[in-house]
Amino acid sequence: MSASKKPRGKKSAPDKASSPAVAGASQPAGQGAWTGSSRAMFELMIKEVPESLQDVFRVKLMDVLGQKAKGGPYQESHVIEIVNEIVPEPFKSNIIKGFATMGGVDISVVEEIVASIPGGQESVPAVLHALRGRFGCVPEEALQVVSQKKNVFMSTLYRLVTSFQAFPTATPKKYAVSVCDGTGCHLKGSGSMLHKLQEKAAAPDGNITLEKVRCLGCCDLSPAVMVNGELYSGDDAQARISELLGE
Repeated sequence: MSASKKPRGKKSAPDKASSPAVAGASQPAGQGAWTGSSRAMFELMIKEVPESLQDVFRVKLMDVLGQKAKGGPYQESHVIEIVNEIVPEPFKSNIIKGFATMGGVDISVVEEIVASIPGGQESVPAVLHALRGRFGCVPEEALQVVSQKKNVFMSTLYRLVTSFQAFPTATPKKYAVSVCDGTGCHLKGSGSMLHKLQEKAAAPDGNITLEKVRCLGCCDLSPAVMVNGELYSGDDAQARISELLGE
């Protein structure tokens, strides 16, 4: 009898060990890691679903999210694409507005700017310029509104803003510095200034948002820099940069 009991004991151990795996398989966690505010955005989206259906929709939407992530991390853009592609109105607008308030950006101002520039996808560059003029950058929350109102995929907007220095997504720091590195300015020392400023901007306590440009229109008074919208050239430029660098 004792010999017959041992096989049963050995068989029961794998059964117990397998139960967590089965439970884990039923969880909607997926294989990717959450990045940025993607998890909070996903949960906000789920809250728009009637409570009795939230568990069912969570599993289905996590499957879609996993397909978009393709084994990589879950990104905010993936969640936004799901909202734009799957969620019907008026729930879509409610979710997008909820996303936009997560970062503290006044969504009503963004909507006014977008509405003030007519047109479809061809108007997006003008909208981005207007947003930068208002906020000093193109906030993530604003991109979400542009994606919805202008019917443009977030992935397309990300490619656009990351391809052009004119559309920074990060909030500007205390000093916005543009350094001309055209031929005339480079020969007069702008390259050295640029290198020092890059080190300063990369420091943990760096308070500089740096931009390299080709010309500031002061070729006869090189080098030329712009600090918070004010133009400096020649010796004045050197002195202003030295002041920023604490030299």
